[in-house]
Formats: sequence, C-alpha cells, structure tokens
Amino acid sequence: MFRSNCIGVLTIVTCLFGAQAFAQQTNEGQIETPSSANVATPIDPEKAAFAAWLQDLRDEALAKGISQETIDTALADVSLIKRVIKRDRNQPEVKQTYAKYLHARVSTWRKDKGRLMMKESADDLAAVALKYGVQAKYIAAIWGIETNYGTIPLTISAFDALATLAYDPRRAKRFRAELFAALEIVDKGYATYDLMKGSWAGAMGQPQFMPVSYLQFAQDFDGDGKKDIWTNRADVFASIAAYLQHYGWRDDQTWGRAVSLPKGGELSLIAKQEDGASPDRVCKRFKSMGAWRDLSDWQKLGVRRLNKDDLPTRTIDAALIIGDKGDDRGYLVYRNFCSTMLYNPAFKYALAVGMLADEISKGP
Repeated sequence: MFRSNCIGVLTIVTCLFGAQAFAQQTNEGQIETPSSANVATPIDPEKAAFAAWLQDLRDEALAKGISQETIDTALADVSLIKRVIKRDRNQPEVKQTYAKYLHARVSTWRKDKGRLMMKESADDLAAVALKYGVQAKYIAAIWGIETNYGTIPLTISAFDALATLAYDPRRAKRFRAELFAALEIVDKGYATYDLMKGSWAGAMGQPQFMPVSYLQFAQDFDGDGKKDIWTNRADVFASIAAYLQHYGWRDDQTWGRAVSLPKGGELSLIAKQEDGASPDRVCKRFKSMGAWRDLSDWQKLGVRRLNKDDLPTRTIDAALIIGDKGDDRGYLVYRNFCSTMLYNPAFKYALAVGMLADEISKGP
C-alpha cells in the first residue's frame, strides 16, 4: 500500500507522480516509466521532403523499366550524406592554387609508383594503347590521379552519393540521370549492388567512371563477358582509352608543356577564343581556354620554355593557360588537353594528368 506523506505544493506534485509510478508497477515488481506512445514525435522537414522525393524517383525508375527488385535493393537504405554536398561546394580544382594542386597530385609517390605500375602492366597497357590509339602513359596517369593506381579503397555507396546530389538543387538534373544509369547497371547485371561503391560524387571503380560514362564507354578488353572497372586492369585501361578515343585523342601529339611568360604576359596574352585560330569541335566548347595560336605565334609574343629556350618549331596550334598570379608561368596546351578536360573539366586536373604522364614515362 502506498502511503502519502505529502506537504506543500511542490511535494504534492512529486507525490502525485510517485503515485502514478506506483500504479504502473509490473508483476515483477518493477516500476515502468510513463508511456511515450501518445507523445508526438517531431517530424524532420528535410527527411520528409527527401522521402517524398525518393518515392517520386522510385515511380519514375519503375516507369523507365527498372525492375521493382532492383529499385528495392538499391534504394532500400539510401540516405542523404551531408558531407557529399560539402565536398561538392569545396572541390580542390576550384579552391587550390595551381602550385598546391599540381604538387599534391604529381607527387614523388605518384611518380615512383606510376613507373612501377607501368612496368608491371606493360603488356596490357601496350595492347590497349595499340587498339585505341592512346599512349600508355596517359592511361596510367589518369589511373594514378583517380585512384592512386587502384589502391584507394572505394567505400561510399554510389546510390547514397548520387541520390544526395540528385536531391540537392545545384546539379539535380545531371545527377538524377546518373542515378537512373546506376540503377540500370545493376538491373542489367553489369555489376552487383555490392560493387556499386565509389567516390563522394558517385564515380565508380578504378577509372572513376560516372554511371552514364560506364554505360557508354566501359570495355570488356579480355573478353570474359564482364566490363569490370573495379578489379580487372585490362578493362580499366581499355575503358579509359575508349573514353579518350571517343573525344578525339591523337596519339601523334602530347598534351602540351609548361612555359615562361614575358613580363606582363599574365595580362597582355589573354585573348578570346575568336581572336585566334578556330579549334576543333571538342576544344571549341572550352571558351575559357582563350585564343588558339600556332607555336610560332606564341614564340613571337614572347612565350618560351621554362628554361627560356625557344618553343618547338613544329606547326601546331596551342592555347595558353595562365597559372597562379605573379609567377609568370603558364601552360601551352594542345588538342589532347581538351580530351582530358572531358574526363574532368578542370584545367588543373588536365594539367596534372599531362605532367604525371611525362614523369612516369621517364626512366628510374
């Protein structure tokens, strides 16, 4: 029997709660806490909005012919990843200087490892280079920049990353298409759900292909019936080469070269694309590369090799990429640079690929 000894307002309130607790004793003699069944749980507006968006996406995927089983498997636990949006807003190609970006990516480790990996994979690289017309060193350089020659562990679910970026309004249309492509990859049996892991942006495998690119360019080079960009080096190399080949890569040219500029050249040498020679259709899309001129014309304008020697006498058009402010340094880039830009549309990235390719093709 519960005996009350309550005196005063606060004590009475306490005792009332004590009486309630006593009334809720179980058969085992334990005191139950007051039930929260009737307490309303606050609704997270963002979670509710994402759930509604995800249901709409499920419906559209089904209408596009994706099986219900694939939709349920791939999207069952999909969630928003805030750090993905943060990374999307702070990409190093935008935030870092040329010097810092290139130093980090054309590092001593990548150069040494690249030479070793080219030696280990010499036969596969040579066969791929011959078939697709893309020099082995550029294939290996992209491999190195993207996943440290396949050594970086890929742990982020492509579906989480792509759903996050498709939901985020900044590039929603593009990543919605990538998400449907990822569903198609699983639905058609090209890859299992467990393999669909990659970077924060949803890029997959050792060459870091987006799903749309995988569907268009992934290769089964060894003929085993799989386009395996996750574990099969021959397929990885061939997929990279097929991508570059599609966008007009020329195996009779290099990427370009670092150059020194004349005094004041950082400003005086800037020109619009229409002020120079007309580039091909791939290069033409990159208006910010400025004017294309023959090497002899850049020579007349005072541009020189880094060691101040004259530029090559070969007749070839090049565009000038200006480096960091105040370093009087730039980069004359050729047609192949544009193909690399379509792999990742950032000047610094394409420069890193070209410079790493030059380094890993040298002897020890």
